[in-house]
Amino acid sequence: MNISNERNNCTECEHRMTCVGAAAGNQDASQRIRIERHTSLYEAGAMVGDHIFNIRKGSFKVLRAAQCGPAQIIGFALAPDFLGLDALDSRQYANTVVALEDSEVCSINWNRHAFEGRRRPVMRASLHALLSREIRREQRAALMLRNTQAEQRMADLLLSLSQRRAEYGHEPEQFRLPMSRCDIASYLGVTAECVSRLLLNFKQRALFELRRRDIKLLDMPTLHHLALGRAPSPVLVAA
Repeated sequence: MNISNERNNCTECEHRMTCVGAAAGNQDASQRIRIERHTSLYEAGAMVGDHIFNIRKGSFKVLRAAQCGPAQIIGFALAPDFLGLDALDSRQYANTVVALEDSEVCSINWNRHAFEGRRRPVMRASLHALLSREIRREQRAALMLRNTQAEQRMADLLLSLSQRRAEYGHEPEQFRLPMSRCDIASYLGVTAECVSRLLLNFKQRALFELRRRDIKLLDMPTLHHLALGRAPSPVLVAA
């Protein structure tokens, strides 16, 4: 992990409106950190500091250790998501966060901004919106895992990535999948072979176009129906 000594240029950051650091108007309170692909931002068991992390660019996977077997991916974080919010009331991190690609985060002093938020209504609203978004995502992820069909979970994953794009003002139908098929399989609770079959199935049904990792969603209504378990699948895909 490389820590940049460069001053954060918040005024030129495309995510400044969603970043609590920019909202506080104090660039010195944050530090820019560069993380190479496959490198951990923090690991389960490490002591929690007083900082949260805003993803400036890149993406991460969040892993939780299993009692037996490899750690399972429980979420993905993309710019400009935040990391570390789930550990604010803990002494140690419960999860490990690993960069899916060369990435960059801003490390933001949470205590300082929470104090500023008590004095500034605009800042306070920003903090509340941030926590509310994280709660909604956790609730959606929990509901997704209750789906019994693999294609339901796949459709919901694509829609959740699309929705996050829309929340931040980007085009919701086109985005990049930074995670590997093995990563998707771990998150969905299926095999990598199942993920490959699902992607081929969806592509053959013209639900999306996929070129390497660049995806374009073509049939949002059908994806919504699939995520709800209301659209029959012409091809049976075993989990």
